[in-house]
Amino acid sequence: MDVRLLWLALGAFAGSVESSLIVSVLPAIAAETGVSLAQAGYLIFGYSIAYGIGTPLLSTLFGHLDRRTVVAGAELLFGLMCLLLGVLPGFLLLVLARTFMALGAGLFTSTAQATAVALAAPGKRGSAISTVVMGGSIAVAVGVPAAALVAEFLGWRVAYLGLGVLAIIASATMWLKLPADIHGDRRTIRERLSVLRVPGMPLTLLTSGGMVMASFTFFNYLAPITTDLLGLERVLLPLVMFAFGIGAVFGNFFGGRLADRIGGRQTMLVIGGLMVVLLAAVPLLALLPRPLVLPAFLVHMALYGVVSWGFFPPQLHRLAALAPLAVPLSASLNLTSMNIGGALSALVGGLVLENLSIAWLGPIGAIGAVAALVIAYLAPDHR
Repeated sequence: MDVRLLWLALGAFAGSVESSLIVSVLPAIAAETGVSLAQAGYLIFGYSIAYGIGTPLLSTLFGHLDRRTVVAGAELLFGLMCLLLGVLPGFLLLVLARTFMALGAGLFTSTAQATAVALAAPGKRGSAISTVVMGGSIAVAVGVPAAALVAEFLGWRVAYLGLGVLAIIASATMWLKLPADIHGDRRTIRERLSVLRVPGMPLTLLTSGGMVMASFTFFNYLAPITTDLLGLERVLLPLVMFAFGIGAVFGNFFGGRLADRIGGRQTMLVIGGLMVVLLAAVPLLALLPRPLVLPAFLVHMALYGVVSWGFFPPQLHRLAALAPLAVPLSASLNLTSMNIGGALSALVGGLVLENLSIAWLGPIGAIGAVAALVIAYLAPDHR
């Protein structure tokens, strides 16, 4: 294996840890800055909008640069914004820092896999991409619980400072170790959007956004659900994140294999149906006898990790079937759709908290998942 891929994987690790860490520390940030939990959701909204819309724009703007410059520069921006989150006072400044952080994270993610392909020997492209993706998988299973533990005992700002240092180390190493002659992607915005003309592509992308919106309406507020709805101690949150991470690894693994076996749409319908059940069941967990709440919730979160991460591979499977010659373009648009769904989830979750109660986050997410399932069913199936 080309050891240079490990530095790309380290960058992916840092980004994946941060995107889930915010879920753990949202109540602490709200309490420190004097905003409501619903208002704290703007940290997620700003990040998701910047990631979803800014990434294709930046990819076009910097497409003439070599990939080493892009990945190292994007990771450096991400790392610096993590450091700022660790020291900046005031909620508005934190929102701005995390919004700019998303620009670095999105540009890095959209460029890292293409860089891995360029570094790979003939016949090794798949394993090269897997190495980079592995960084994200390890982050969900191990890095996020570890960061949540640091945040719990040393404070959320310390966790962000640590992530910033890690990302800057990865950026410097990528700059020193990667070759400077890997050409960028010079396609225009119009060329990048041309894949939307493929029949079935808009509905498939809309499915991705809908599923993410449904999933994160619940997941964004996992910390208060754990403590306020279920009455568990906050110190147990890293254990809850660990259960989710283990499920996510299995979901990512088996989602792709199931899509190969029964097709992308059928896999999406199965996974989406399970998500509806799990989201609708959230309030029922609070009605269990006290000794059963924690074990039941850990099992629930492990299964939720399976369905949350299990839907990515079948969606990419469907996109590849719809436009086999434009997979990078459709995958990039899929990332945009997912992040717009993530932004909407923050708004929907905030409205639920302000007008209903925290117990409604799961059922409202279930309604969104049903809508996404209908769209998935209506989208053409190409196997």
